[in-house]
Amino acid sequence: MSHSRTSAGNPATPMNQGGAQGRHIGIRLGAWLASSVPYFGPVTGVAALLYGLALVIAGSDINATVTQILNSGAWFAASTWTALGYQTGATVLLFLPPAAAGYLAYGIAGRAGVVPAVIGGIAVSGVQGGVPLGLVAGAVAGAVTVLLRRVTAPPKLRGITHSVLTPLLASAASAFVAVALCGTLFDMLLGALEHPMIVLQFKYPVTLGLLLGLMVCSDFGGPLNKAALSFAMIGVGGNVPANFSQLNMSIMAAVMAAGAVPALGLSLASLVRGKVFSQAERDYGKCSWLFGLISLPEGAIPFVIADPLRTIPASMAGSGVAGALVMQFSTTVSVPFGGFLNVGAMGKPFLFALAVAAGVLTTAALAIGLKSLRRTPAPAKSVKRARGSRKMVPTAV
Repeated sequence: MSHSRTSAGNPATPMNQGGAQGRHIGIRLGAWLASSVPYFGPVTGVAALLYGLALVIAGSDINATVTQILNSGAWFAASTWTALGYQTGATVLLFLPPAAAGYLAYGIAGRAGVVPAVIGGIAVSGVQGGVPLGLVAGAVAGAVTVLLRRVTAPPKLRGITHSVLTPLLASAASAFVAVALCGTLFDMLLGALEHPMIVLQFKYPVTLGLLLGLMVCSDFGGPLNKAALSFAMIGVGGNVPANFSQLNMSIMAAVMAAGAVPALGLSLASLVRGKVFSQAERDYGKCSWLFGLISLPEGAIPFVIADPLRTIPASMAGSGVAGALVMQFSTTVSVPFGGFLNVGAMGKPFLFALAVAAGVLTTAALAIGLKSLRRTPAPAKSVKRARGSRKMVPTAV
């Protein structure tokens, strides 16, 4: 069986095929990521919907009782199906980093890069890293795989090199960079932020809201997102809303407002300026706003995977605006889930909606602006035989 090869003599990878062949690696990588939406959109959408609806129906306490409920075997009880939806959605969202890592590595190195990338992505999930960290794992696994396959091994060792040593070393490199280096940097950053956040809580609450908004949408379910949510839950961890302080409930409101912005903002951007989004992104944008209503930033993950360098800054900017305005307006939320579906738990809900709207417009405008600045690659050329002649002439496709 024959294998297609690039000009460098290496097996052709998906990122090198089609119209992207011969272009800059950044353009090829961007085109490959942009094609991910049809694959990640349905998975993310269903998982986020199951997770969000379960939280709205059963409340945040379901996290502590889900195992007990499922082990009861009462499959005719609504609570059991709610727990099943929660566990299924949470598990799928947890394993989006390995999926993103494997997809990216496949684009870089072909099938040989998938296993090391998935292993690196699982390591990322083990330290509660988000999708951006999963993309780092995939990029490292794919790059290391390509480099190792270029090393000429003795004929007797080629089999074991390609089947054992290459995936082993690529897996180790992927996990090390994603967990040991990036994970350590995250831990250092969280440690450095802990004291300033406590100080900001009492002296500069608007600045705290801005910081929390930036954290919520910096890694989409990663350590910074979870740190922001944990900080907010310190003040709303009880069961009696009357015991919550105004400031603590405003902090939770800032986190909830920030979490609503990415899915709503990117959905609006894909509607207003559809030509800078792919057809798959526009299709996903028609339903992704639902996840904004329940304050799930993970609902924007397909947009993030497709174009992380533009959608992450746009999401962070809008979320920061929403978080700062919530603290300025002193709006409150007494529960750590549900978003707009828990409007009964909100104080000053109209001002909360105004803060979210400002963040959504910021994200949409910035996403459109950044995507509009993207340089459109020149059309690829193919070789075609001129009619009545043996001479091959290039034609644009």
